[in-house]
Amino acid sequence: MLGGGRAGLNNFQPTIKSEFFKSSIVLSCIIVVIFGLLFSSILYYTGIDNVRALIKEKNSAASFFVAEVFTKIHNNIEFLSQDKTIQNALYLDRDARQKVLAIYQAMEKSDPDINYIYSGYSDGSLLINNYIPPPGFNSVVRPWYQIALKVSPKISDGLPYQEIKSKKWLVSVSKALVNNRHEVTGVVSIDCSIDDVAQQLNKTDKRFSSSYSYAVNRNNEIIIHPNSAYLDKTLSELCNAPIQLESQTGYFTYSVNGSEKFAFYSKVDSIGWTIITVVEKNEIFKPIVMQIVLTVLLTVVIAILLGWFLSISFSRRFVEPLLELKKRVNNIIAGSGDATSYNYPNNEIGTIAKDIEKLTENGLYNKNVELQSINKKLQVLSTTDQLTRLYNRHKLHEELEKEWRRAIRYSSPFSIVLFDIDWFKKVNDKYGHQTGDVVLKELAQLTLRQLRSSDTVGRWGGEEFLILCPEVKIDEAYELAEKLRAGIKQHQFVTDLSITISAGVHELSAGEDIAEMIKRADEKLYKAKDLGRNRTAR
Repeated sequence: MLGGGRAGLNNFQPTIKSEFFKSSIVLSCIIVVIFGLLFSSILYYTGIDNVRALIKEKNSAASFFVAEVFTKIHNNIEFLSQDKTIQNALYLDRDARQKVLAIYQAMEKSDPDINYIYSGYSDGSLLINNYIPPPGFNSVVRPWYQIALKVSPKISDGLPYQEIKSKKWLVSVSKALVNNRHEVTGVVSIDCSIDDVAQQLNKTDKRFSSSYSYAVNRNNEIIIHPNSAYLDKTLSELCNAPIQLESQTGYFTYSVNGSEKFAFYSKVDSIGWTIITVVEKNEIFKPIVMQIVLTVLLTVVIAILLGWFLSISFSRRFVEPLLELKKRVNNIIAGSGDATSYNYPNNEIGTIAKDIEKLTENGLYNKNVELQSINKKLQVLSTTDQLTRLYNRHKLHEELEKEWRRAIRYSSPFSIVLFDIDWFKKVNDKYGHQTGDVVLKELAQLTLRQLRSSDTVGRWGGEEFLILCPEVKIDEAYELAEKLRAGIKQHQFVTDLSITISAGVHELSAGEDIAEMIKRADEKLYKAKDLGRNRTAR
């Protein structure tokens, strides 16, 4: 390059390989999204179906267990309510009542699920083993007695209560006693432990540790629950929302103390209860989400590998032939095409490539050579002073700005030398402008020979020249200017003319812009002239 200038960096342009790679990545992303959504949906709904089936299965087991226990209790209640002695114990003697107590005792011993069997009568009396009623006890006002009368002739659904002495929670199932005259003489009742039943219902599942079951009666009142604090509450009170279990079985959700529950219920018609099995939603969705995440990650890996494989495969089949075509066309245009042939694929790309090569060799070559020549000339004309063949002022200013920015960025020294020919007007006036032009040409070549490869010189205007000295402090620039001045003074120009120059040297200071640099160098140039010319000022 003239004047020691530096070539700029080419702007980045996307290549066909990069574009193809991007397309492959986009395709991979689309595959990830589509299959990720598909697999996620399948896994989600499959997981939910599996949970539904599991809860339903556990509910069925709980319902069967409860039905087995309390159907037996119902059958015993039904059997006892038909016994004439029990029906009429109110009117019988002490021996008959002892006979009734013996029946109760025998049934209690034969069935571990039974805690107490007892009967109360319309006079307020109570027949029960191993229990002495407190003073003033009246069977008629007891809840188990009242509810049996209320649902008569049916068996009550079950009434939970806490036993006074043991503090155990029991459930009482009772039925009104009706004699042959259709008179209600009393109520017979069987108590069984809620704790024992609740323990069975609360058995944890291997997969879901938060799952358990509980029971409500026909009025949706909770009669069996692992947490005794919920007994005597309604299902709506537990869920803080109105709940109606209308169908025979079904699913529903509710929230308790901020914990979301997923529930399945089934009705046990034989005892009038509904068994509800629940599990926390977090425990349901956590394994489903983990499975979805793992599946999506696997899909991402497969999609990336697929995209990489497609990129390589199609690159070899389509991109490489096109790149080879580009290379061969460029070589032909540049006049350096080799004679070796390339095995293009036997498809449209191969046909097009061969046609383009022929076209290039026959006509495009000449046109591009001509165009390149013109472009080179235009580039030279736009950056070069036509007389001296040095950089013109426009190009020189570009180089000055580039070096100034670099010096600012890296805090490196940067000096400039501004010089012009002494009394040049007299040369033009005495010898003519043609001789003056010859002097300018010789001075330009003489200056180029004195500079380092990293320096840049250009014609600043008229007989004025500017030298850029990157990575040079003012003392070195001064020596360069002095060396140049001495060489020009000793040189014999055309028609034995002796020419001298005056120069101003300046080094970039902190905070100084380009205009200020030029101004300082110009001031020093005029200082050299004021001091008598043929000298360098700094």
